[in-house]
Amino acid sequence: MSAVSKGMMESPVVSTIMFGAAGAATGMVLSRSFPGSFATLPPLWSISPHGNGAVCGFVVGCVGWNLRTWCRFLSLKVLLRYRGWMYSPRSRITKVWLYLIDKVMGKGPYSLFEFQGVLPPLPVPELAETCTKYLEVARPLLSPEEYDRTEEALRLLQEEDGKPLQKYLIRRSWKKRSWLVEWWIENIYLKRREPLPENSNYYFLDGLELPASCQLSRAATIIFNLLKFRELVSSEQLQGVFFQNRVPMCMDGYRYLFGTCRIPCVEKDYFVMHHHTKHIVVIRKGYYFSMDVYTHDDGTLQQLSPAEIKAQLRIICETADAEDSNGLANSLASITSQHRTVWAKQRQVMLESEQNAESLEIIETAITVISLDTVSPQDLSEQAKLVMMGDGTNRWYDKSMTIVVFPNGKAGATVEHSYMDATIFSRAWEYVLSHEQYKNGQVPAEQCAWWRKLAPPKQLQWNLNGFTPALEGAKTHIQKTIQDIDLVVVGSDYGKGWIKQQRVSPDSFLQMALQLAYYRLHEETPKTYESATTRMFALGRTETIRSVSDHSVKWVKSMDRDDVSPEDKVSLLKKAIQYQTDYKVAAVNGRGVDRHLLGLYLAAQDMGHPLPQFFNTKAWMMTDKLSTSQAPAKFTQEWKLQTCTVGYGFGPSHMEGYSVSYMVIGEDLVNFHICTRKHCTATMSEKMGAAIKQAMTDMKALMEGK
Repeated sequence: MSAVSKGMMESPVVSTIMFGAAGAATGMVLSRSFPGSFATLPPLWSISPHGNGAVCGFVVGCVGWNLRTWCRFLSLKVLLRYRGWMYSPRSRITKVWLYLIDKVMGKGPYSLFEFQGVLPPLPVPELAETCTKYLEVARPLLSPEEYDRTEEALRLLQEEDGKPLQKYLIRRSWKKRSWLVEWWIENIYLKRREPLPENSNYYFLDGLELPASCQLSRAATIIFNLLKFRELVSSEQLQGVFFQNRVPMCMDGYRYLFGTCRIPCVEKDYFVMHHHTKHIVVIRKGYYFSMDVYTHDDGTLQQLSPAEIKAQLRIICETADAEDSNGLANSLASITSQHRTVWAKQRQVMLESEQNAESLEIIETAITVISLDTVSPQDLSEQAKLVMMGDGTNRWYDKSMTIVVFPNGKAGATVEHSYMDATIFSRAWEYVLSHEQYKNGQVPAEQCAWWRKLAPPKQLQWNLNGFTPALEGAKTHIQKTIQDIDLVVVGSDYGKGWIKQQRVSPDSFLQMALQLAYYRLHEETPKTYESATTRMFALGRTETIRSVSDHSVKWVKSMDRDDVSPEDKVSLLKKAIQYQTDYKVAAVNGRGVDRHLLGLYLAAQDMGHPLPQFFNTKAWMMTDKLSTSQAPAKFTQEWKLQTCTVGYGFGPSHMEGYSVSYMVIGEDLVNFHICTRKHCTATMSEKMGAAIKQAMTDMKALMEGK
């Protein structure tokens, strides 16, 4: 079933012909055994019984195979709409459903996009359900008077203002594979004018252990593995991802990993994709080099070996290091860190020069960008900040990803967020890190590296006459931003192994630790964002988990009170954890409140309707002071603890708030990446990190009855 299934979904025409041919062969055999039966058939293009048998067999084979294919397709479409397995995982219906899923899907292996056509569409929640749930979300964050106003506004939304908007969303869901995704990309990313590095992009770091301390060996191996992963994606041989190893997830984001770039425009950016380019761009000391990573060998196009890549990178370093690196032109990359409209106007001026236009095209069409930095980080916190922000000369923030390698061999990546959430890049990064191979810390020498003649990397040229004020302004902007970023990486004293022993969700437990840490620092309850994937739906992206509840507020306020018994504190904690767990299940099933309300808001704009009163309430307009996210650390059996990424992060969504991303690493470690802005004296990343560790210590003692 596995090979047949894969061939069927990758090339239906070839598979149909193949089974038709098998049917034709079977028909000829039968015609020899029963010649009389086929002799009576009307001749098609042969007057012989054997010919008729072959034609009939071919038709039956083709029709039978396509009928089987469509039956499988339609069966999966129906089965995957069932969501009860997440709410009642041990019910008899769920067991029958799991049996049918296994039988219809087969054993695999499956191609990357095999199940894209059968994924269910993102649902449009009931308006009444969203309004009721939002009141629960808002109540802990509002005063009684504000809550009353919100309740009245939601009543009007449910009974009057929201009805035509809800109908609009439902009609939109009938016409599109996802009623949300186009709006989401346009309004949350492409129309936003804020600078990318601290407001939109995210970063990833490398593994727990350093496999090689040679910068060029590490860079060459990472590039080589990235290209191998790219081949798996382009050939669709990469295995898809399954939720809890059962339900296929949307793989659409993998299309945007390589050869893509966000292009700035005055009002709304756009995205370009170039899947057939064969070069990367390498940045060294503010100089840019186009480097081919494929070469023709015996008439075929072949990927360069790690040794060949390293040799090319050495040429780049020797060339750049011999140049003056203090010129203003070396800070060219800083223009991509600016307000999007400012950068868009500057780009239009740059394109007036053919030389600039050619160089920009090379960067924007490159498979990826590699930065060979010249400063080595001394710890995880410094590494995280350097990967995220760079120094103003070495990150092209518009590219889908920029891979960073430091002189001491440490590495990371900064990723543009518009079309690619962290769960997509995390899978690629796991592959890259888990497939690194070295000999004594160096790239193994290979024979082909010595006899294949390669064209040297091409240095990009720029015409920056009259561009000095723009570059000075961009450089000043990024340097101020870098100085303002306060980023700390903190490791826990225990991990999910102990938490699971308490029979609670590790994610929910960690969310409560964040709530307790924030409350102890600020004595208030923050509006909190946590991302949940909706990739079980076609073109799914994320939904918001609202971790704050009446239960969590009661629990954090009780933790430092002597008049509340430990038993009551445990009870309150478990209620808060259960609420967050239940909300998370609803969110991944497309039943959160944030995306639905955003849809109603955008529907009003599309229809030209006045905005409902609710969208002017404090509850809606409040920003998230605590923005959190968790990305899975393990996707395949190739995962190893030693090579597992030590985490990822992003900038705070609120100038006076925190971003906290956390990654569960194995059974005994959780790394928290905490980011704030230094100009806000009320928030400090180091204090938040200490508060999180103390909260986890106190929660463990509470659960253990100490």
